Amino acid sequence: MTTENFNAEFRRQLRSLFAVLRAIVRQSANGESSKSDYAAYLEGRIGTLARVQDMLMRAPGDGIDLEELVHGELLAQAAPASRYRAIGPDTRIGREAAVPLALALHELTLNALLHGVLGEPSGELEVSWDHEDAGGQKRLRLLWVERGPNKPRLPPTHRGFGLELLEKTLPYELDACTRVEWPEQGAQIEILLPAVGKASFWRPGDKALTP
Repeated sequence: MTTENFNAEFRRQLRSLFAVLRAIVRQSANGESSKSDYAAYLEGRIGTLARVQDMLMRAPGDGIDLEELVHGELLAQAAPASRYRAIGPDTRIGREAAVPLALALHELTLNALLHGVLGEPSGELEVSWDHEDAGGQKRLRLLWVERGPNKPRLPPTHRGFGLELLEKTLPYELDACTRVEWPEQGAQIEILLPAVGKASFWRPGDKALTP
């Protein structure tokens, strides 16, 4: 890459980073009841953004390891390691998809700790992913499945930052298909990412899946 191309790419990435920061600051203020809540949620989301940027800077152009991304968010919020597992094939996530996906994982982890199965003694979480071929289109299928005590679990009454990410941001920015359900045992989330456009993913050594 020439110096001119490198500088142009750096400027583009910087503009993208500040755009994400502005969105996080603006959307974090929606619905928070106190300044302390706003500050805490904002700090957590900016922390996620910082971790993703650090991962991306290690090897620009090589994306992020999905397993590291999942474990990173769970560990960052001190989720009990004995109560969750993350399983799936080696997968790299492209730059454009990494940030919104990491923020979604952050929100899901936070919700599981504060309101879901990771906040209960007997609750468990499984995060799994696999590659699919749907009608000739390759896509990544990621499942977030909570398993807890059989007691009523009502959907959230407040549409917060996390639901906005899952139901609007991911479909709009990455052409993803998402499904959010709230059975009695805990939240169940499905995210389908296509291997085209900004929502790129690939297996290590198999660049044919990148756009």
